[in-house]
Amino acid sequence: MVDYRSILVERMEYKDSILYLYCRTFYKVVGDGEYNKYDYRLYHKKVLKFKNVKRFEYYSSDEIYYHFLNELEDLRAELVIPYFRKIFNRSKKRNKLFICGMGYFDNFIAIEFKDDKKEKIVINEKEKYLEIKKELLKILQSKKEKFEEKNIKLEVIEEKEDSYIINLEKGEKVATLSLRMPDSTRYYYIHYEEITNNFAHYDWYDEEYHTIFEIAEQLNIILDRF
Repeated sequence: MVDYRSILVERMEYKDSILYLYCRTFYKVVGDGEYNKYDYRLYHKKVLKFKNVKRFEYYSSDEIYYHFLNELEDLRAELVIPYFRKIFNRSKKRNKLFICGMGYFDNFIAIEFKDDKKEKIVINEKEKYLEIKKELLKILQSKKEKFEEKNIKLEVIEEKEDSYIINLEKGEKVATLSLRMPDSTRYYYIHYEEITNNFAHYDWYDEEYHTIFEIAEQLNIILDRF
């Protein structure tokens, strides 16, 4: 099986919904380790062409684990794999192709394709927001005694028609959980950030396709972890 160490994306060009990836592909196997499997002096030049591209994103290794961790975990669950060992990993759920080069070359490219379906399910964002808020309030109520036992202080710092934000605090550990109506920024309804000693070490946000049940399930996990 061709793995992520055998390709290096050198540059990209995007024109008329077509993404061109200019690559080197390595073919001579000389070892079996993480960094010495291929002879990196010998390679073919290739241009990969992807049609009907809506948008694409490039990540370095540091950016992957800071901004992209939850999407990676979700992709592994969808593909039922513990690790990314192939170069190309396709997500039917997200209509995306992920190009992995997270070993020797540090490439990780996410390509989102246009949806050609004529009929799309229209979601009432306001109704979904209110349902999520209802679930969140139920969860907070169910954990009230546990928070008191653990000396966790809960404070509602914003409650408006289109947003609901709370702070959780226990000693030096602080977290902010935000629920708001969707706008143009990256997370959709929910954003959670946990800070200890001025370091944000757990971050979660939902995506447009997440159901109310999936969001409520994740909120339970988040609040249990605090």
